[in-house]
Amino acid sequence: MPERLGQQSIRDSKTCVAIEECGEPIRSVTGLSLRIQSYPYYQKLGFKAALTDCYVREGVAKRLVDAAEHLPKGYSLIIWDGWRPYELQQELYDRYRDTLISQGWTDGEALKQEVTKFVALPSVNPDQPAPHLTGGAVDLTIAGPDGWLDMGTEFDEFCPKARTRYFESLENPTPAEAAVRENRRLLFHVMREAGFTNYQEEWWHFDYGNPRWAAQKDVQPIYKGILTLQEQKID
Repeated sequence: MPERLGQQSIRDSKTCVAIEECGEPIRSVTGLSLRIQSYPYYQKLGFKAALTDCYVREGVAKRLVDAAEHLPKGYSLIIWDGWRPYELQQELYDRYRDTLISQGWTDGEALKQEVTKFVALPSVNPDQPAPHLTGGAVDLTIAGPDGWLDMGTEFDEFCPKARTRYFESLENPTPAEAAVRENRRLLFHVMREAGFTNYQEEWWHFDYGNPRWAAQKDVQPIYKGILTLQEQKID
């Protein structure tokens, strides 16, 4: 049984040191391992700027393979999103912002803070990138012999239950809630052992090499933003 999820040490990524770009290429997650499946969620949902495959930095790809190999037999990683172009980041940001406005939020700093809790501010500055623009962020889940594991919410379901530790705080969980808790623990621990950090608001989001990862690790980030795949050698 995976150990419970403890409190994470969170630092402000804005205070992190300058990015020392390492030059790693971007590559597709397709074909990485028999235990890794690409499921480009935004493309399947019909987002205009979405890609038909999921791409990550080479170092992220290697660590995903390592994480997958530490899953129980018959389990695999399902990759929903990796490198995300600026245009898709803007599309996601605008859509969630419009959703909140339709719910009664008014334009201003409070709205901006609420939006960016779940959708990072789009940026075309490689030195101040949104996490996914670096190729160092990945959204994913686990599939077992009977399909995708129950993680308690859908992907991009922006609500309190999406917080990674939400089910850890329940004093008397139902059997179903306890099962969700174990599933989240499994994902968290295989990814952490592979070198990733988790974004506490989203159980599905993990980082490596980018400023958010570096802020949690208290190290220097190694991935700047990548504006187009055409800039990269894609393996």
